[in-house]
Amino acid sequence: MTDTKKLLKVRKTIKSKKPEFLQQDYHKKRRLSRRWKRPLGIQSKMRHQKKGYARRVKQGWRSPVEIRGYHGKGFKQVIVFNTVDLAKVQKDEGIVIASTVGTRKRLEILAKAQEQKITILNIKPEQVTAKITAAKEAKQTEKKTKEEKKKKNIEESVKKAEKKEKDKAKAQETSAAETTEPADEEEKRKLEKKEKDDILIHKQ
Repeated sequence: MTDTKKLLKVRKTIKSKKPEFLQQDYHKKRRLSRRWKRPLGIQSKMRHQKKGYARRVKQGWRSPVEIRGYHGKGFKQVIVFNTVDLAKVQKDEGIVIASTVGTRKRLEILAKAQEQKITILNIKPEQVTAKITAAKEAKQTEKKTKEEKKKKNIEESVKKAEKKEKDKAKAQETSAAETTEPADEEEKRKLEKKEKDDILIHKQ
């Protein structure tokens, strides 16, 4: 472990000094991408490694062979997709939970890894569990609010329907009263006319 620690320190120093390797004339032309592409021009100053020009890719910037693929904590990285993969993990290895793993499986892997005392390199278990619980609570509250809104809407619609029915009934009653009133008035007028006629006949 001491050797790996030393080598990790060496790698850190190398990577701190390592420049970003960019394509020639990347800063001059928009069409050029940021990725590395070795210079091919006959008179290219970058190809000839002249002073003041961007550096070329060389193997001297690589990390030591013994710790290639190691994590900064000093463990070999093993990608895990389910709980079965945890059985293959050795002592000098740390697990990296794949990004495609869902929340249910992720929680299972975290629980089992903590039981077996396996180091998790890409996730802090406490933060993940807290995040998942918070998301669940938020989902439940959202569900409750939706249900309450639904209930309110149903109650309002029922009230509106009842009001409409009441208004209809009232309108029918008023229309019926209006139709009956003129009929009664006509009968009254006829009776009055008859009475007047009788009086006139008697007078003669």
